[in-house]
Amino acid sequence: MPDSKIIATVDLGSNSFHLAIARVKDNRVKIIDTLKEPVRLRLGLEKDGSISNEAQDRALACLARFEQRLRGVPTEDIRVVGTNTLRSSKNSYAFLERIRATLQVPVDIIGGREEARLIYKGVAQHLPRSRKRNFVVDIGGGSTEFVIGLNNEPNVMESRELGCVTFSMKYFPGGAVTRRNFNRALVHVGRELQRYHGTFSPENWERAVGASGTIKAIGNVIAALTNGDNIITLDALDLIRDRLFSAKKMSNDLFSGLREDRVPVFPGGFAILYGIFLELSIPKMLVSQQSLRDGVIYEMVGREHDQDIRIASVKAMAAFYGVDTRQADRVRNLALDLFPQVSHALIHRREMAQKIIAWAADLHEIGLALAHSGYHKHGGYLLLNSDMDGFSKIEQGLLSFLVVNHRKRLKTDNLPYENVFDWPLVFVFRIAFLFCRDRSDRPVPEIGIEWDGRDIFLTVSQAWLEDHPLTMHDLEMEQGYWRRENFTLHLNREDG
Repeated sequence: MPDSKIIATVDLGSNSFHLAIARVKDNRVKIIDTLKEPVRLRLGLEKDGSISNEAQDRALACLARFEQRLRGVPTEDIRVVGTNTLRSSKNSYAFLERIRATLQVPVDIIGGREEARLIYKGVAQHLPRSRKRNFVVDIGGGSTEFVIGLNNEPNVMESRELGCVTFSMKYFPGGAVTRRNFNRALVHVGRELQRYHGTFSPENWERAVGASGTIKAIGNVIAALTNGDNIITLDALDLIRDRLFSAKKMSNDLFSGLREDRVPVFPGGFAILYGIFLELSIPKMLVSQQSLRDGVIYEMVGREHDQDIRIASVKAMAAFYGVDTRQADRVRNLALDLFPQVSHALIHRREMAQKIIAWAADLHEIGLALAHSGYHKHGGYLLLNSDMDGFSKIEQGLLSFLVVNHRKRLKTDNLPYENVFDWPLVFVFRIAFLFCRDRSDRPVPEIGIEWDGRDIFLTVSQAWLEDHPLTMHDLEMEQGYWRRENFTLHLNREDG
């Protein structure tokens, strides 16, 4: 990374969209501009789980304004992340394409555990270093994240379906607040946290910290009510609860210190935090000004300085499943050697695709830990459904798709969020695997690849192929596999 550069992130939350722009100099991060709009994407979920056209239009109008501020920031230095609503909606692919067209940057959908990790990364950067274990809680529009960590390292991460938008719609429609519905909301929180009493009990941490809009709003209300600081305690929460019960309806003028845009979702978020305090016996909670977007910024800086946690995730997974690393290296090295020959035909960004094919090579045999028969399918399933720190759901989907398709017949099952197939990448990966099949360090012949639409031209020394009849047979099988997907594989152009 140069001595100084500008990077940016957009957080597509279930309640609000956030833009953060930072200057990075000498590996130090300074946020220089932020934008926030209460899009309330979660409110736009239809009964069938799809996002309504009205909500999509509201979101895209916001992002068009964000795009103006992003002009001048190189697209490779912008990361857009989507959270709970986008990862759970039924029609997200078409919407994600509209977002990409607006911002000119693809969207990374992140899982709940990854969201928790990034939130902690943002919060922990601004906490004093100590021997105290931190318990970080972030209540979003559609989910709540819980993390225990020490200094900058998260150790325990969890995400539950507890969101301020969801709870406000379900238990406090129109802003009406009744004791009965408040208690129903608390029971809901209790059900979600029942199995985590031991995990997140105060015996496992020394300092509780709240992050993001809901908890910051509650902290501001407490400061106004008590004429003091914004430290959250159960006694302070009782003051808010009692005022809500007395008013019976949420309104703009009920609480000083509460921004107007937080009013519609305040009762739901407050009920969640109140329930968390009760269930986990939290004595007090500090309020952080940092959140997910800060974590994404620090993650981007780390990747630029060879501190990409995805590398550690891949190594840990390979070790856990007992991967033959020498064979993985053979496939990886050949795939990377062949990669430039098809890079012009890729749909995904070259840099990302190159990393994905390398990591897929590292992990392509993890399914052998389950069974040899169909091991590529087992490996694909593991990659798609495992928690992999640092990876977005779309990146995991691409990894899974490559591993599933590195041998046998080509599979065209949909990737997460209907992501598109990058067939040139699949072809290179299959060829690398095929020519390393003997699991030896003997040199492979020179391999030429030309990708031209639906025509693939593969050139290999004919003399070498005649001396390796098994490889020749495998290549003939490849022609059939690709023909089923309406591609023509030309071997040494003899069939062209």
